[in-house]
Amino acid sequence: MGIQNTGDIPINITRLWVQNTTASGDWFRTYTVNTVVSPGATASNIGQSLPLYIDSAKSYNIKLVTERGNSQQFALNSAGSAPLNIQLLALPAATPSGLTAELVMIVTNNGSSTLTNISPEQPFNPPPTGSALCTYGTAKPPKYDVLPPGGTATFTWDVVVSGQSNDSCTFTANIKNGYPGNTATAKFTVTTLKVTSTDWATNTGIMTIQYTSFQWSQGNNQWNKSWQLSKSNPTVFSLNVTNNNATSGSNFYMSSKTSLVFHQIGNSGDLQFFVVNGVDITGSTPTINTPYTCTGPPTDDFCVNIPPKGWKIVYFGAKTSSGTTVGSFPSTGQDLAYLAVFGKYASSQSASGNEYAQNLPYIALNIP
Repeated sequence: MGIQNTGDIPINITRLWVQNTTASGDWFRTYTVNTVVSPGATASNIGQSLPLYIDSAKSYNIKLVTERGNSQQFALNSAGSAPLNIQLLALPAATPSGLTAELVMIVTNNGSSTLTNISPEQPFNPPPTGSALCTYGTAKPPKYDVLPPGGTATFTWDVVVSGQSNDSCTFTANIKNGYPGNTATAKFTVTTLKVTSTDWATNTGIMTIQYTSFQWSQGNNQWNKSWQLSKSNPTVFSLNVTNNNATSGSNFYMSSKTSLVFHQIGNSGDLQFFVVNGVDITGSTPTINTPYTCTGPPTDDFCVNIPPKGWKIVYFGAKTSSGTTVGSFPSTGQDLAYLAVFGKYASSQSASGNEYAQNLPYIALNIP
């Protein structure tokens, strides 16, 4: 504990009282500490050397007593001693397939004592249930060290909801070591993208990308989400691409001509990183472990397909179409990028289908 003396005279903390308030193990302990704190000063690590084991799954009352008989009392690890006010929100509750939504957990300390070490149960237990696939990251922030009476703690998760229209998934959240049954739920439902009265999925079959999924790697088993990378190093990319066409049996088959195109501001010429089936980033530099090849017909084209209202992680990195050599940025500067998507809507790789191409504005990069 850290104790600050906000008064005008020295204080001498003489005794420390600890009560285990857990029903199955209620006990008292008292310890001599004899710590003097000058006016305006702070004493740190009080209690650290005491022969006392604190179980984070149990609740305790702590009381400090001074030589003059003044005392200060607070609770420790007491989230499980009484229900808390917990709210769980899906924002937005209706979200297009493959896009990132937000799950928000709001915890309010409705008791009279200060709570410590407040964190959500991770991973969720039980896991998300329902017909949609809901993938999520870690809570931000992971915990609150202190939550005073009346205080509120807010935790957020990025959630990608994938599935067909009207598919859904339900999250159930609770506090780690919290009061039994003290939970809250929130539900995400897959919806169809719309512009005014025009239904994109039915009428246009437009492709979309999840901008927050953009990642690049220059090896060493590390993916990066920043906008600044080094020149002259082989570089690979990944991002999520969604097929918003809802027509049954009409998969989007991606052509080998699909690429990320980078244009350096002030210089002529463009740099292309073509689609590949897979990359390996475990070495000091990334490699293409699976080039954009497949059996036909046609051979080595339309190898990746994305089902209606579905999405896939797509990798880019080849210097040439269906190539095996990873590209790199030859010079410094600022680059503007876009995704040139070529493909067809068809029932199979060999079917003629309907050809489709689209230019998706993408991202800016700085190469120092």
